Amino acid sequence: MPINSERPWADGITGIIFDLDGVLIQSRGAHARAFQEVLEGFGVNDFHYDDWAGWRTPDVFRSIFAARGIAAGDAVIADCSRRKSQRARDLVAADKPIEPDCIPVVRQLAARYRLALASSGSRKSVDIFLDTTGLRDAFRATFSGDDVRMAKPDPEIFSKAIESLETQPSACAVVEDAVAGIQAARRAGAYGIGFTSDNAAALSAAGADRVVASLRELAGLLECA
Repeated sequence: MPINSERPWADGITGIIFDLDGVLIQSRGAHARAFQEVLEGFGVNDFHYDDWAGWRTPDVFRSIFAARGIAAGDAVIADCSRRKSQRARDLVAADKPIEPDCIPVVRQLAARYRLALASSGSRKSVDIFLDTTGLRDAFRATFSGDDVRMAKPDPEIFSKAIESLETQPSACAVVEDAVAGIQAARRAGAYGIGFTSDNAAALSAAGADRVVASLRELAGLLECA
């Protein structure tokens, strides 16, 4: 569902940067459940994952605890983050929620574009995805939340990815499912392609140049440019 039918913006694109969670794997449910389970131990029973999608795990805990006046030092934040990340990885490993058409579409686009992967998740989560799908060689570079100081919507991770592709920001498109990710992409100077089945308006408002509902639709958008 592109925002409009014209695609002159894509003519000069040479690089595509993918987010991971919510784009190449549908892991939102796993992350939401893992956060909920850890937060319930602190009396937080109204966690809404969509409010925090795209944030790094420690930052989510730190912000929620601060807002609720829950005393939590660095050791507590680190422990919560470790338990949440491990639980989410276990859930993802059990369900294997790879997005439909992920492998063929990534291979198709890798034949035409320079690809990078830029995830707010841990390096371990990124590596599990790459090893499970066999797509490691499709990406010229991969980045995780462990590789940057600042989290989305700060553009740091996308700026690093653009640099790794040896191209200009204006020649890159970022595929993101989160508002914070689209904001980060635009701040990095790249185009933003929103990926969603039910949040198109929010992604458009955040600055997405186009919004698609599937990887097959993304391939059609880019291959027809």
